[in-house]
This record gives sequence, C-alpha cells and structure tokens, in this order.
Amino acid sequence: MNIFYAPPEQISESSLELRGCEASHASKTLRYKEGDQITAVDGHGGWYKGTITRIIKKSVWVEISSKERRKPVQPRIVTAIGLIKKKDRLEFAVEKAVELGAAEIAIFRCENSVKQNVRTGRLEKIALSAMKQSLQARLAKIKFFNSLLELLQYYSDSIILAAHQSGSTLKNLENFSEKKDFLLITGPEGDFSEHEMKLFQKRNVKHIALGKNRYRTETASVIFLNSFLLLFT
Repeated sequence: MNIFYAPPEQISESSLELRGCEASHASKTLRYKEGDQITAVDGHGGWYKGTITRIIKKSVWVEISSKERRKPVQPRIVTAIGLIKKKDRLEFAVEKAVELGAAEIAIFRCENSVKQNVRTGRLEKIALSAMKQSLQARLAKIKFFNSLLELLQYYSDSIILAAHQSGSTLKNLENFSEKKDFLLITGPEGDFSEHEMKLFQKRNVKHIALGKNRYRTETASVIFLNSFLLLFT
C-alpha cells in the first residue's frame, strides 16, 4: 500500500494537492493516472482517500472521497539521542524511532560527543519516509539541542528517563499513566560525563538499565523506546 504526504496547506474540504517529490513519485515512478484511487496523510493525524482528477507537471490533484482523524499514540514519547558520529547510524535511529511511534526525536550534543554538523533536512526526509512506510498519519518532529542542559530545560514538564547501566529495569518502576509525556534519553557513544550525571541527579532523572550487554547508541535507543512502549500494550 502506497500512501502520500500532503501538508494541511495543500488540503481543502473537497480536494488535496500532491506537490514536488510526492507528485513525481505518484505520476512518474508509480505511473498513477487520472481516475486512480490514492491515499494521503497530512502529518497531523489526517488520513484521506480520493480519486486523482488532474496531473500537471509536478502537481497531482485529488478529489477527496473520505477522511478520518487518527488519534496520536499514547503515551506521548520524545526519544532523545546523543549525537552519533556516523551519519548512517544516526539516520537508522531516527527511522526506527518514527516507525515505533515517537512523537518527537531530539538530537542533542553531549560533552563527550564528537563535534559535527547535523543535516536536519536529511533527517526530516527520513522521518517522512518512515511515517509513510509504517502507515502512520502523524509526522514526528526533529529537534536539535546543543547540550544536555538545554534538552532537560526544554522538556522539563515531562517524565524523564535516561538509559544507563547503573539504573533499574523498567519492570521495577512504578506504573506510568498514558496521560503523561515522557522523554527517553539515550547517551552518546562516549557516555555521559560526570557533570552530566550530576545534572540528572539534580533533576531527579531516573536511570534505566537496558540489559547486561553494552549497546551502540542507535541500538540502545531502539531497545529503550520499544521496551517502554511494551509497558502500555
């Protein structure tokens, strides 16, 4: 099943428009024609079905036949990933976080992170592709923070859990409510610094042990998010 992305500004009560790469993928790659049925999402929970009525260059117009509003995944989870040196591994972590249902993905720089730039645009494209691949209607936001302190301050209203071998397992923690927002933090390849561990202590961040093995950052972030989601199924 192929689904396409049309942001809210390209959707009216009765029709929607696919533009750019989405339109090219539908008309040129998949060879959709006028009269064909199509499914699209708006990235905010809207799920649309309709019929292609017109194809002009990089624009595909669709007459909407049905629409629904899909509820967000509960609880609302932000997965925070310490900056990874290799870009393909960071991209893997972002892709899997979206597939699992993270509402937001926060990339943050730690004291032990390797200094490098983050291609936010590239990560946003990966998140969009993962949303469509996993048949979701909500597009996870990608945010970047220059320090752990900046991350903790931004999500100060959330329940914050950090993956660390010194912690307890999720099974040993109290029952959580789906009505809460959660921030799940996975550190960088060089682990958290002593100063950053003290930041966790000051803000009462709970440490969560993911198992006996030592994982790469991208693997740990996937295990952490998936294990946490299983608590609510």
